[in-house]
Amino acid sequence: MDRILASDVKNHPNKEIILEGWIDTIRALGKISFVIIRDKSGKVQTIARKDTPVFDSLKDLSREYVIEATGLVKENKSAPGGAEVELKSIKVIAKSEPLPIEFSGKIDTNQSKRFDYRYLDLRNPQNKKIFEIKSEISNLFREYLHGKNFIEIHSPKIVALGAEGGSEMFPILYYNKEGYLAQSPQLYKQMMQAAGFEKVFEIGPVYRAEKSHTIRHLSEYWGLDCEISFIKNFDEVMDLVENILKYVLENLEKTHKADIEAFGVKFPEYHKPFARLTLEECFQLIGKPAEDPTTEEEKMIGTKVIEKLGSDFVFIMNYPFSARPFYAMKSPKDPKLTDSFDLVFRGLEIVTGGQREHRITVLEAQAKEKNVSVGSLSSYMEAFRYGMPPHGGFGMGIERVVMQLLGLENIREAVLFPRDTERLTP
Repeated sequence: MDRILASDVKNHPNKEIILEGWIDTIRALGKISFVIIRDKSGKVQTIARKDTPVFDSLKDLSREYVIEATGLVKENKSAPGGAEVELKSIKVIAKSEPLPIEFSGKIDTNQSKRFDYRYLDLRNPQNKKIFEIKSEISNLFREYLHGKNFIEIHSPKIVALGAEGGSEMFPILYYNKEGYLAQSPQLYKQMMQAAGFEKVFEIGPVYRAEKSHTIRHLSEYWGLDCEISFIKNFDEVMDLVENILKYVLENLEKTHKADIEAFGVKFPEYHKPFARLTLEECFQLIGKPAEDPTTEEEKMIGTKVIEKLGSDFVFIMNYPFSARPFYAMKSPKDPKLTDSFDLVFRGLEIVTGGQREHRITVLEAQAKEKNVSVGSLSSYMEAFRYGMPPHGGFGMGIERVVMQLLGLENIREAVLFPRDTERLTP
């Protein structure tokens, strides 16, 4: 017989089946005992009666043992899934030592301790659900972009210089020279526009050596990056971001709405056009002078946009050049500003993007204005000397999307094995 998953037991009435999984709980009630078996699909109730040979063997079992069980499927509307299995035999595949943490959620466990034993923490079905949803989000990103004839690229993660530079880079010894872990695929995305690829995306790791101890920062996260050529303005980049997210949310609403709302949040409002406000207009909403918004101000802006416009999403446009990288295109209306944006989702920035400067002489001047060494960027700059089309793009933090979508209190909950200023293991 082939193994049957817990979620599929109900489809085999009055049939003998094999189950394999972990013992979730054992309940002994005199002449009857229940063993709840858990696998990747869910849980199933099995039952042993005192007058059966398998009954006495249950005393040798313990929680989280991995077992193989055979039995007969019987309808039971009060059991999980509407069916249970009358046990005939149980074989222990692997024993479990006493658990170092309680992962069921019945007892609060310190987050750091949970992450020390993350492989146990993720046995909690609710924690596991985070990564099922995260996986689906990544699949939908790819599905949409492949459908729009984007090419998926894989840029180097060992680099000589970063897109942003500065102290946010992790240095590594690369043979006999110093290299860095890539803090963004930005420069390579742009070089692909010079290569004539026109529409590219990448889903990959991003490394930031930020000494931040916040609920929204990580030293390693996964980003979705896109870059497109022959744009007329940065509105086209915002259109792309909005269309991707609407596609993702539309499909999640069909398949995972109940799972998402089980986290105690409402499914996002995404049917209306996303609000688009300049940075100055956003600060007018909260009654403050315009500047690069702090985390608290992003939350305030997000709350006001939800109240006044009924939108969970707001594009904040036209950041000052002083707050953007050297490659950002300056606004033709005001050279102190840029044709760039952030997308804020329920008070948290999840996307940064805009139009890039494609004219080599202007790009060199902007690098000089930012005190960025043109010589250190020679291989990047060279790509602009042989015909670079107008282009733009964005970077999206996937963990931030998951965090806001599910209302998680800490972004680390959206990472299998988080990396931050303190944590390098497991």
